[in-house]
Amino acid sequence: MSTDTPRLPSAETFNRAFALACTAHDAGRLAEAREGYLRLLAAAPRSMLLHYNLGLVQYGLHQFDQALSSFSQAASLGPEDNDVLFNLALCQKETGDLAAAVATYQRILAAAPDHADCLYNLGGCYRTLHDDVQAMACYHRVLAVAPGYHQAANNLAYLYHRAGEIEQAVRYYSQVYESRPDDESVGYMLAALLGVPLDHAPDAYVRGFFDAYAEHFEQSLVEKLGYDNPRCLYECLCACGETRTEYDHGLDLGCGTGLSGLSFKRRVTALDGVDLSPRMLDHAKGKGCYAHLYADSIDHYLHATSETYDLFLATDVFIYVGELLELFTAAQAVARPQALFCFSTEHLEAEGYQLLPTGRFAYSTNYIHAIAAGTGWTVLTRQPTRLRRERDAWINGDLWILRLAPAAV
Repeated sequence: MSTDTPRLPSAETFNRAFALACTAHDAGRLAEAREGYLRLLAAAPRSMLLHYNLGLVQYGLHQFDQALSSFSQAASLGPEDNDVLFNLALCQKETGDLAAAVATYQRILAAAPDHADCLYNLGGCYRTLHDDVQAMACYHRVLAVAPGYHQAANNLAYLYHRAGEIEQAVRYYSQVYESRPDDESVGYMLAALLGVPLDHAPDAYVRGFFDAYAEHFEQSLVEKLGYDNPRCLYECLCACGETRTEYDHGLDLGCGTGLSGLSFKRRVTALDGVDLSPRMLDHAKGKGCYAHLYADSIDHYLHATSETYDLFLATDVFIYVGELLELFTAAQAVARPQALFCFSTEHLEAEGYQLLPTGRFAYSTNYIHAIAAGTGWTVLTRQPTRLRRERDAWINGDLWILRLAPAAV
């Protein structure tokens, strides 16, 4: 008699192992849960629930390709299960197959047209595909079936703002702010749109904005908006008459994904970077041009660090800072003799600095000269520039190279 047929566990043994895997899953011991589900699948390969649970664990471990396979298996075994399909769509988006994610969400909506989370996520897919019309239609449908779905209202406000429909943007930001008056980001955008003067952007706004933008930041900014400020700022430094060709220790303020680091690394022995957005820093790590990266606000880092620097960079950063006196003072306190400060600003024809309806700060040249002089910096050069495209026009800005003035004797 053949003995090749594997011996199946008893129902009691199987159920006990399943309970242990589920307990590990619920407790957040995801690797343990994964191994438990895999062992169970060897005995029950056609269990939709096991494939589904395994997919959840793999998704939690950021193993998106494996999770996609597990949810696909579960969907083939339970094609009408909307929970399975919803998570399948999440994985399709995470793995870059937006067309498949859209098709899966639409499949869910065919059976459950008022599925608010599905409508919201479908809107996110369209937004990533730059189909703002479809995205807005999805968010409107979300609010029709779930009026308190504030994320949909917030995204509608953002899309209307981007489209230049300010009245509608204010309407939906106000709707969110009425329910979440402690939301600093929404309050900030309302202030910008309504012309309320502010002296800084909240850290929560900057971190949230760039965490959400990180994955497509360079493609959007460089390829679509014509952004080339790091290279232009480097060329401005080379042309300003500064004879020193190498700096020992540089600091890239608001380093983002590291575009400035790439442009300036040839001139700096060791370059550090600081940024509020951990997701932007994840991309900067891959550039290979930073000695150290710090997830922190510029202000806090400059006040807390024991390091000193002879080169500071801030490319397209002050647009989210506002008042600059404290920052320039803090940079001066950790600057080595004759340190340079290279940065860009969005140009303001009026005096001082101003929060614009775009949510960005712009600066007059007189303001920068006054702040520099008051904090120990000498302006070596200012060069007008075009920062990037916005809709059908270019945003005007200025490139600045400053040097720390010698200490008075």
